Amino acid sequence: MKNFTKILCVVLALVMALSVASCSLTKQYAYQKDGVELPIGVYVYYMYSSYNEAQTLAQKSDLYDAATGKYDGKKSFLKMEITDEDGNTAVAEDWIIDKAKEKLQNAVAIETKFKELGCTVDQTETEQAKTYLQQSYWDQNLKAVLEPCGVSFDSFFMAEYLINIIEKNEAFKAEYAEGGPSAVSTPDLTDYFTKNYTSYKYFSANLYTTEDNGEAADTTTTTAAANTPFSEEKVAEYQKAFEGYASDISNGGSFEDALKKYQDTYNVTDDPSTSNVEIIDENTTDELLKAIKGMKDGQAMTLEIGEDDSSKQIYVIYREPIEKQIDAYINDADKSATVLQSMKGEDFDALLKKLAEDLKVEPSSACNSYKPSIFETKKK
Repeated sequence: MKNFTKILCVVLALVMALSVASCSLTKQYAYQKDGVELPIGVYVYYMYSSYNEAQTLAQKSDLYDAATGKYDGKKSFLKMEITDEDGNTAVAEDWIIDKAKEKLQNAVAIETKFKELGCTVDQTETEQAKTYLQQSYWDQNLKAVLEPCGVSFDSFFMAEYLINIIEKNEAFKAEYAEGGPSAVSTPDLTDYFTKNYTSYKYFSANLYTTEDNGEAADTTTTTAAANTPFSEEKVAEYQKAFEGYASDISNGGSFEDALKKYQDTYNVTDDPSTSNVEIIDENTTDELLKAIKGMKDGQAMTLEIGEDDSSKQIYVIYREPIEKQIDAYINDADKSATVLQSMKGEDFDALLKKLAEDLKVEPSSACNSYKPSIFETKKK
């Protein structure tokens, strides 16, 4: 009887030990409310990505030593002040924690909006993405870094791709599609497109010749080349020809005819032209794009670009009436989606930020156990 009692005590002790262990192994969440469940690994991954962003900002300082990851001789960069692209200055460690929280809040808002709009994901597309990310990124290097910090592949996939790309994209489309809460009509999308996008085409020619001078340019098999500027007479010839092409286009001729005329005249066999439809940034420093932005629809002109005579090129640039691209962009599902993203992308981000504020999203207490220094510890 005594032996039985001893055995029973041992069994009870073992059961109690297992109970305690099972409590400690209970799945932890960074956020768990109203059907939205984000594992703690999602938060840790957001901290990891924020850590890398902060380190990039720290590297801009003269005090940072890229070889050691330290600053001012011996201190971790986590203790130095950094300034982000928005002009916010903070100690790196604090900046990382705030940024990880911000990313978690955004993820909760996306998940909430995704569910609210009744969105679904394409399982085939999702599985393909999983396979690609696991083989190309997780297994290659991220697993060794993140698993010891408590990030599983599923958490990585959820944070990096499922929420921020697939679910966000589906929620965005549902929000602005016909019948959605903020539906954008075809006339409104067309109006935005014609007012903001620019269609342009150009072709160019060098105003110099390039000859191999026989000198090695580097340790590879390439050789250095010397540019010799055209004579004044030949430059004048090209200028006259290109001004003629531009004049023909501006007077109602086609860009394609002018291009063919140039190719036939100068025996150019490969197509030297470029065409594009895009929003040209107001602050662009690109000389070519600045010129195109300042042109009127239907106008063609010549432009010479180059630091000196040995690098100068002459262009015929044509700003095509944007209306000619309406059918190709508004009536094409993929291209119209790109235009819609340009039109409403910032609005949707603001909507998500407001939703996170309304939900009063806060990381769970489990998140307090993780600090940015964990990624330095795992590197050692």
